[in-house]
Amino acid sequence: MGLRVSKYRKEVEALWAMPENDRNNELDRLLRKNRPLNAAAEEVTSLEKLFSSPPLSKRALREQDSQGRGKKAGRFGRHTAGTTGEPNHVSLCRSELGRMLGVRDYCFRHYGLKLGQREARLWGRPEAGMKSWVKNFILNRHVFHPVGPDANNEMAGLLDWKPDYLYGYASLLLDAAQILETMDIEFVPPKCVICTAESILPAQKAYIARVFKAPVAEEYGATEFDVIAFECTEGHRHLVNPWVLVENSGDNGCLVTDVSRTSQSLVRYELGDSIELELSECIRLGAPEVISHLEGRSINRFAYLSRNEKFHALEFARAVDRYQSQSGEVFGFTVHQYRYGCFVLETSSDPKKGIQDLSDFIVEYLDGVVGVRVEITPENEKIVAEPTAKKGYFIQAMEPDHDG
Repeated sequence: MGLRVSKYRKEVEALWAMPENDRNNELDRLLRKNRPLNAAAEEVTSLEKLFSSPPLSKRALREQDSQGRGKKAGRFGRHTAGTTGEPNHVSLCRSELGRMLGVRDYCFRHYGLKLGQREARLWGRPEAGMKSWVKNFILNRHVFHPVGPDANNEMAGLLDWKPDYLYGYASLLLDAAQILETMDIEFVPPKCVICTAESILPAQKAYIARVFKAPVAEEYGATEFDVIAFECTEGHRHLVNPWVLVENSGDNGCLVTDVSRTSQSLVRYELGDSIELELSECIRLGAPEVISHLEGRSINRFAYLSRNEKFHALEFARAVDRYQSQSGEVFGFTVHQYRYGCFVLETSSDPKKGIQDLSDFIVEYLDGVVGVRVEITPENEKIVAEPTAKKGYFIQAMEPDHDG
């Protein structure tokens, strides 16, 4: 397609090898050249002007594009379904798509992979039609769905494909590992298993790595920017795109800017995810800034005990990870909240001691951490999600004005 992926991968490597001041000078140069518009329709020509710009919402981006205040539309397009209820169309020119793929190739090479090697994708059911077949053929990938009555056959087909790497939803990769563990079959281990789009616990990652006999890397990205952060071999989720700037904006989620974008102006774009950034001394990949916590959509950050009392939903993940580490079990789970101080727990399969045992464990854990005993009701129905639906471990389902 003439995307010059190798050229942009080398640019990524060169930019991350620069001292920070030199890299910032290069970003300033790009801003002076591209002159993107911020949410106030003002040209941004420097990093100083960028960081003083107002945030850009998804709705404002759509209005900007519809009014022709954005840049010239690119040749390539992506559509984000909008898990926050705000879908958008992403426009890309050839060089922008090349940069995205250059970043991805840079990340893959950290694990001895190259973009275009054999990929087994676990991403819901394969799309039908010639267009999808041609796309997968060109990208050298097969799509597998190890769920339901044909799960074992899907896994046999995946292993027969001998992929260089696996890529997909964490929940489907976990399902695949659980099936593979029951199969008496020899296979060539992939070079890497890449989890994306969903939260995954350390115990679950360790389990997938053991079963597939391969390292497991977490990827954090978005349709608008592709890969934003990628996990190095030491377990740090580094920011990896040198043209993409990420800010932690607190309760409003993170703000993301692409200084290289010309097809659309994405200046301090409200991505909606809740993240925490910190500096690390690791220099194995990308920037020293790493994502220390990633909690998904900001609406699902907090569990409420009362109108004014809350705790971070991350504690549910910590509790279940500790339970799985102690029991040696691995399963998916989701906690729902409908009322103050009351939660409903679902699991993909019953723990050996039963779901009530897990519920009691979480209650005791939270009592020690939060200092309050909450009510957790086990849900008898097992998690059954749509094939392409992302799963999160906590779903805040209370009405905004709920009085308990």
